Amino acid sequence: MPEPTTAPPASTIGQAIEEVTQIVEALKQTLDQMEEVLELVELAERQKLADEREIASLRQALRRIHQPRGEPSERPPRND
Repeated sequence: MPEPTTAPPASTIGQAIEEVTQIVEALKQTLDQMEEVLELVELAERQKLADEREIASLRQALRRIHQPRGEPSERPPRND
């Protein structure tokens, strides 16, 4: 006949609940931090795209300035 199982002492269960609660809180904090990082990465991406557009615009303006007279106004962009 199998021996009857006994429930662990209440303090052990309470300890486990406390540990799980702490883990849940730590995960929530980690999620908050990850969301902040995501926002920063998205902001950096938007800024990068804006910078790339500005650089392309400046290059186009430079080409117009340095364009010899008599050449067509549009030249294909260079791959730098």
